[in-house]
Amino acid sequence: MNLRFVASCGLVCAALVFTGCSDTGRKSPGKTTVQVANAASGFLALQFRREQDQNSEVELAFKGGQAFVYDADTYDFFVTEPTFSGPDPGRVWTFAPKLEANEIYQFILTEVAGEVVPVVITVPPLPTGDAAQIFGLHAAATLPAMDLYLERPGVGIAGATPRATVNPTEQFSPRTLPGGDYELFVTAAGNPADVWLTSAPINLPAGTNASFVIVDQRGTGTERINVMLIQGSSAILFDRNSLSELRTMNGAPDQLPRDVAINSEFSPPLFSATPFAAPTVYKPVPLGAYPVQVTPAGNSGVLEIDTQTVGVIGEQVTMLFGGQTGALLPVFAVDDNRRLNREAKLRLMNTASQFTAIDFTIVLPDGDPNLLFPQATLFPPGAAPYITLHPGDYDLYLHQAGTATILLGPTRITVAAGGIYGILAVDGPDTATANAVYFDDFVP
Repeated sequence: MNLRFVASCGLVCAALVFTGCSDTGRKSPGKTTVQVANAASGFLALQFRREQDQNSEVELAFKGGQAFVYDADTYDFFVTEPTFSGPDPGRVWTFAPKLEANEIYQFILTEVAGEVVPVVITVPPLPTGDAAQIFGLHAAATLPAMDLYLERPGVGIAGATPRATVNPTEQFSPRTLPGGDYELFVTAAGNPADVWLTSAPINLPAGTNASFVIVDQRGTGTERINVMLIQGSSAILFDRNSLSELRTMNGAPDQLPRDVAINSEFSPPLFSATPFAAPTVYKPVPLGAYPVQVTPAGNSGVLEIDTQTVGVIGEQVTMLFGGQTGALLPVFAVDDNRRLNREAKLRLMNTASQFTAIDFTIVLPDGDPNLLFPQATLFPPGAAPYITLHPGDYDLYLHQAGTATILLGPTRITVAAGGIYGILAVDGPDTATANAVYFDDFVP
C-alpha cells in the first residue's frame, strides 16, 4: 500500500498569505506544514485531530498519512484509538509542539509498549548544489538496532559503510549524499549479512530531503519491516526479495482430502492430501501469474480446479475451495496476520454448498440476532474481510441468507485481544442445518 500525503488545507487568498490581513492591520502569523504518518503497528487505525475541532479529525490507517497546513502557533494535538464500546471508548494521547512559520514538520505516530508515542521531526533546510539529504527514524520499538545503507544500483553493500546506525525509537541526524538513484539496504546493526530489507531503486534528487522511517510489519505478510519514504510524495518501500506465500483450506462437500499443485507439478504436489476444513501451513509460491490445480488425493488425472492466480511480493494468501464435488471453485483471500493490541480479528468463510448463501451474525451473549445486520453474507465458496471485535464472549448465528431461518446457533465463542480467528461454515448433518469449523487462534 503506497503512502500518499495529500494536502488538506483549503484555498487561501494570496494577498492574505503574503501581505497579511489589511482590514485589521494584523499580519498573518505565517504558515507551517505538518506531515502526519501512522507507524503504530498494534492499532488497526488511529484518529488524529488538532485542538477540539472534531471536523478536523482524520483516520489514519497503519502506514497511512496526510499533510496539513496550519498557522504558526502552539497547538494541542490529539491521537485517539478507534472506539471499542460504550464501557471502553478507547484511549487518547495528546502532545503540544510549537510550530514555527515556514517550517515543515513530520509527526510520526509510533508505538511503545502498547502506547502511542508521537515523534516530532523538524525537516532540515534543503541541501545545496548536487547533494540530496536524508534523515529518519527507527519506529519499531521491539526490533533491534538497524544499519541503513544507500548504494548505487547493482553495487551492493560488501565493504560499504552504513549511512546511519539507529536504535529503536531513535532518530538519525541529517546527512548528505550525491543526488541520484540508490538502493536501500536495512540490516541488523553491525551485521551486514543479516539483511532485513533491500529496496528497488529509488531516486533522491539533488536539492531535496528524504525521510526514512523503519516500520514493524508485525505479521503483515511475509516481511519483517517496511520503510516509509517521505519525500514530496511518499511511498512504502518493500523488500524486493520477499516471498509470496499460499495456504489452502479444503471445503469440498464430500470432505475427502485433496492435492493442490502449482504448474501441474504433482510429484509431489505443493500440498498433499489436504484434510477437510483445516488450513495448511503457508508455503512459498512464484511471484506473478501462476496456475493452480486441485485433484482428489493421489489422482492427478481428475482436475477439479484448474485456474490461475497471481503471487504478490510480501503477501500471504488463503486459497479456499468448495462447491460441487468434481467441479470445485476457488476463492483467494489476502491474509493479514498483524496482531492488534486491544482488539481481536475474525475472518468468516463459507463452503456450505447446500445453501445458496449464508448470513453470519455475531451478537453479545444472549442478544437478538434479528436486531442487527449480518457481519457478512457469503455464497459458497466465499471469504469476507476481517472484522474486529472487542475481547470477550459472543454468540454466533448462521441464517439462510435474507431469512430468519436459523441454520446454526446460538453458539458461544470467545476472543482475546491480539487474537486472529477464523470461522468456516460447512454443510450440516442434514439439509436444514449448517456447521461451523473454528480455526487459527480458536485452535489451541
